[in-house]
Amino acid sequence: MRWLLVDKILTMEPGKTSTGSRCFTRSEPFFMDHFPGYPIVPGVLQIEMVAQLGGKCIMAANPGFLPVLTSVKSAKFRRPIEPGDKAVIHVDVTVRKSYSLAKGWIEVEGKNMSSAEIMYALIPIPENRMTDKVEHIPGGI
Repeated sequence: MRWLLVDKILTMEPGKTSTGSRCFTRSEPFFMDHFPGYPIVPGVLQIEMVAQLGGKCIMAANPGFLPVLTSVKSAKFRRPIEPGDKAVIHVDVTVRKSYSLAKGWIEVEGKNMSSAEIMYALIPIPENRMTDKVEHIPGGI
């Protein structure tokens, strides 16, 4: 099973900032058990949404390196994200030589749902190891 938690990258300034979106349908497998009768997106998946978008933003600025999650410095959950919600993910990234940081937040209909601060190690990617190329497309993503 693949856990791709960003449907679309809306904007990106590589190595600095990015905005993406994720639409949640009732058919998401985790809604079945989290929680029966009151389905909400698990907090750990909200952290992963920020981590995935931040990682793409970091890779766009450093294509030879893989950002690997090393710590979640903080996470706050303010409101539940429910089936049918369109989440907009925002990240601000700080890239250093051997590590990077992402501060991100998730909104639904302009309301702040959650936020997280994440740290990544930057691991050099050996040639021919990854096929998921990250490319900057002039005029948008």
